Amino acid sequence: MKKYSKVIDKMKKNQLTLKQLGLSMEDIIYLRDIGYNIKEQYDPRFGDYVYYIVTSGDTAYIKISDLPKKKQEVKLKLLEISDLHAGCKNFDKKGLDKTLQEAKNRGVEFVHISGDLLDGFGVYRGQENNLKSNKAIEQVNELMSILEKYDFWYIASMGNHDQSFCMKGGLDPIKYLEAKMAKKGKRFTYLNAYEGNIIHAGIVFRLIHLQGGAARAASYKVQVYLSRVFESNLNDVHIGGKIYNLRSIQAGHFHTFYALSMSGITIIMPGNFQHDGDLEKRMGISGKTGGVFRELTIVGDKISKEKIEFYNPWKEEG
Repeated sequence: MKKYSKVIDKMKKNQLTLKQLGLSMEDIIYLRDIGYNIKEQYDPRFGDYVYYIVTSGDTAYIKISDLPKKKQEVKLKLLEISDLHAGCKNFDKKGLDKTLQEAKNRGVEFVHISGDLLDGFGVYRGQENNLKSNKAIEQVNELMSILEKYDFWYIASMGNHDQSFCMKGGLDPIKYLEAKMAKKGKRFTYLNAYEGNIIHAGIVFRLIHLQGGAARAASYKVQVYLSRVFESNLNDVHIGGKIYNLRSIQAGHFHTFYALSMSGITIIMPGNFQHDGDLEKRMGISGKTGGVFRELTIVGDKISKEKIEFYNPWKEEG
């Protein structure tokens, strides 16, 4: 263990490639086996996978940029989307394509995705009747055919439908998507957790998929989660040996458009890309497809200005 002490300290503070760490995959496997929670994800800035240790829970993260040295304005354009459900018969493939084209037109660089990129398999009784394919690779290929057309940096967390393929040791489809996008030279980072953090200009943008339970209980689950956040120290987000401010929560799972601001935190539910079917109507998650465009100005550790637009790709067509 002595030979690993310095590299373990590095991995608690930084996200580094195996080459930078001087490690092999065998070393990573060994360190995981003895209890270290080592995450890995593709970082397009290195053109390689980075490895790091998280010291509490399952909090994956990616640090895009830290606070500027002086209190300069940092402007950011985001598209926030969730619950794409590629692979189901009701997947709004054309609507997603239109939304991404609109994002390109607006100069968006980052697309945040808070889970359920795929529809999965075996999530609920009778799901097979609503699927184009029950194979993970085919669902991934359908989604990738759209994503790879655009040069955004996609950052995604896990959803319960995505995880359905991982049961009993199955393929993690979003990890597979991440690898395929990397081979194409595309920017896609998978935060392999239901809850992951993105650091833009030194503040935390959290992706959370509020999985589990009936969707009709959405308001209750959101209330419980947000109560837990607000009762904690809002500045107490420990990442890589530093403390950051949590300023944004993007919550997937409920297929609805919703936004509010409380205690300096913007909370957004960014809709979905699954046209209504009988199941969605029964579960109370029906509604228009689309995503959320955000234009932000960050000064210091706060969002000083913000414009939020709920975007329906079919608005012009009624």
